[in-house]
Amino acid sequence: MGLNQRSISMNIVQTITDRILSNLEAGQIPWRKTWQGGLPASLATGREYRGINILMLGTQDYTSRYWLTFREALRLGGHVRKGEKATPIVFWKWATPEELERARAQDRIIPRCVPFTSQVFNIDQVDGVERPETDVHHQPHRRLEVADLLLEVMPAKPEITHALSSNPAYAPGSDRVRMPHLSQFKSADAYFAALFHELVHATGHPCRLNRFAAEEGSALERYSFEELVAEFGAAFLCGFSGIQNRQLDELHTSYIAGWSEVFRKEPSILLKAASAAQRASDFIRGKLTLVSQDTDAVSPSSGIVQAVA
Repeated sequence: MGLNQRSISMNIVQTITDRILSNLEAGQIPWRKTWQGGLPASLATGREYRGINILMLGTQDYTSRYWLTFREALRLGGHVRKGEKATPIVFWKWATPEELERARAQDRIIPRCVPFTSQVFNIDQVDGVERPETDVHHQPHRRLEVADLLLEVMPAKPEITHALSSNPAYAPGSDRVRMPHLSQFKSADAYFAALFHELVHATGHPCRLNRFAAEEGSALERYSFEELVAEFGAAFLCGFSGIQNRQLDELHTSYIAGWSEVFRKEPSILLKAASAAQRASDFIRGKLTLVSQDTDAVSPSSGIVQAVA
C-alpha cells in the first residue's frame, strides 16, 4: 500500500473511531441502538449496508432506514435540504486480476482492496423523494417470528441448554450455549439479544468460521476483539429481525470507559471486528456455508433468510 493510500485508510479509521467515541462519551452505546425499522439500506439499490457502515448509519437519529447520495436525490427529482449534514460511509475498491498480475510482474505488492469514503443522507433529510414502503419482515409484530427463523436457518447450530440462574455463556470446548430460561428475562427481546450474542461467539468454532484460530495478540486483546465481534454481530441480527436490544442496565460508566480505552488503544479493531461480525451474522442468517476442511473458506449459500429478507 502506497503512502497516500495508507494515509487515506488511517483517516477513515480515525473518522469512524472518533464518531463511536463521541457516542460513548455521550453515554450512548451505538451498537445497542433499537433499530425498529430494520438495518440501514441504500435507497438506490435496496441492499442493506454491511459491517461498520451499519454502526455509522445506525447511530444517527432518523426515522427511516433508507439512505442516498446527494446525486441520487437529484436523479430522483428531489434535493437535500439546505444545512443538512452528510454521514460518511466506507466502501472498498478491489484490485482487478489484471492489476494484481501487473503488480506481480513488476515485483510490487499492492493491497487486494483499499477503503474509501462516501457521503450519504437519510431520506429524512431530503425533500421531493418518495419514501418506500416498510418491508413486511421489519414490522414489529413479526420480530420474534423472524428471530425464530434465524435459529432454524443457522447451519450446524451448537447445543443450546437452559438452566435457572445461569448466565448466558458459550463454552467452546463443549460447543454449547448455556442460557437462562426465557422467564428469567425482562422480555423475549432481551432473551434473543443475549442468545444472538452467544451464537455469534459460537460461529468462531472450527466447525463453523474458525475465527478463534486467526486471533492474535495478548489474552486481553483477543478477549476484547471477540467480545466486540459478539456485540456487533448480535446488534446486526437484532437490527435485521427488529429485536429491541435496549439493555439499559449495562450503560454504566465502567462499561463505556472500558470500550473507549480499547478503541483509543487500537482504532483498527472497529473495522476488523465489524467485518468479522458481518461474516458471523451472514453465517447465522444462512448466507454462508460451513468452513471447508480443504480450503478453510466459506462459500455463499441460499438460506431460508433469502425468503425473509
